[in-house]
Amino acid sequence: MKIHSMLKHFRRTAARTIAMCGLLASTLTVADANADPGSLGVFGSPTASTPKSVMHGNQQFRVVNASGYETLGGTSGQVSTVGNLPESLAQGSVAQTGCYSGVTNCGGACGSGACGSGACGSSYGGYSAMSLNGDYLGCGVACEPYWYVVGEALYMDLDASDRFSYSQHFSLDEFDFEFAPRFTVGTVPDCVHGWEATIVAPLEWDMNASLTNGLGGIDSVLVPGIPVAAGDLSTFNDAVFQSQDYNAEYWSIEANKILVGWEVAKILFGARYIDYDELYNYNSLIASGDRGLLRSDVENSMFGAQIGMDLLFPVSCNGYVDFRGRAGGYLNFAESDTRLFNAGTTVVANIDEETELAGVFEIGGGYRYQLGEMLTLRAGAELWYIAGLASAADQLNQVVTPNLGRNIQMDDDIFITGLTASAHFKF
Repeated sequence: MKIHSMLKHFRRTAARTIAMCGLLASTLTVADANADPGSLGVFGSPTASTPKSVMHGNQQFRVVNASGYETLGGTSGQVSTVGNLPESLAQGSVAQTGCYSGVTNCGGACGSGACGSGACGSSYGGYSAMSLNGDYLGCGVACEPYWYVVGEALYMDLDASDRFSYSQHFSLDEFDFEFAPRFTVGTVPDCVHGWEATIVAPLEWDMNASLTNGLGGIDSVLVPGIPVAAGDLSTFNDAVFQSQDYNAEYWSIEANKILVGWEVAKILFGARYIDYDELYNYNSLIASGDRGLLRSDVENSMFGAQIGMDLLFPVSCNGYVDFRGRAGGYLNFAESDTRLFNAGTTVVANIDEETELAGVFEIGGGYRYQLGEMLTLRAGAELWYIAGLASAADQLNQVVTPNLGRNIQMDDDIFITGLTASAHFKF
């Protein structure tokens, strides 16, 4: 009895398997026949006058030819990309589509436009082969060209090395955090390739200190070196007032080619200019009214190329954590101007310029929240490192000679760290 039941079950399973294979074979045959015009003559093609049907279980399905139905192209045989169809039409109508890699002529409503380049039909861009969902399965979701504008507030601190005082009795404070804006404007005409430009408005840091003593006694660490005499530094010792000021300024502008991947990854490469300047002033006043001034002024003008990457990692429906990285090599055209005046007499006056290689590296991260299709808010932190700079302090020495600052020094580096807050507009 058990053997009879097993055989009966086997025959039923085999019959179903054969039926399913037959249905699959007929489906593939119809698909191949429609794909190959030469096969239509052999297998035939369903038309309005000679409809065909297939049986599946107890249900009968009618087989139709898509050319017998109107498409957005307007006539039979034309091709319309899904990107040109309204969503309602794509969901409820028969559409003959062409979604092949490398297609350059859409035909139909697209004319001779280039598919995937934003010039096809309603200017939708290319289709992501990874976006296989919904009624656009196999063709991806249509993508429109777009522009974006990013406005950022930077709150950055400069950590510069070797900042020491030339007075024996007081020293400079550290740089404070300062605000500056950063603006980015970009466009992506085909969802993948685009351009963007970014400018960082001047970040200005300063630190200063002063000391007053009506009885005098405020001295410097400066000492004369041959042929400079002690009298050439007379205003820097036994002073009644001294002050020190250290200023730094940074700004940059860049233009980049960008490659976007599904709006969660962006790779960029392009050109960038960075300007970084420093100015140090040491003032001294003695009881007789004579003044002394030690001044070091440097300018770093860096031209170079950079690469970078921005990555997004979804953590909620509208929330993302992100990573930002930049790295570049630059030619630094640096200039220095070093001067020392004592009671109206010029003791040192040297100007020099040099060109050396410099490197710039930036990393950052943050959290962004998307409020809608157009607006995203972000907060994060960044660290910038610049090597191969000329600094104002590096051009000076405690021993004062006529050669002070004659040869520019360009082996300093700086760190800039801080917080960012931004708004991203996409349209």
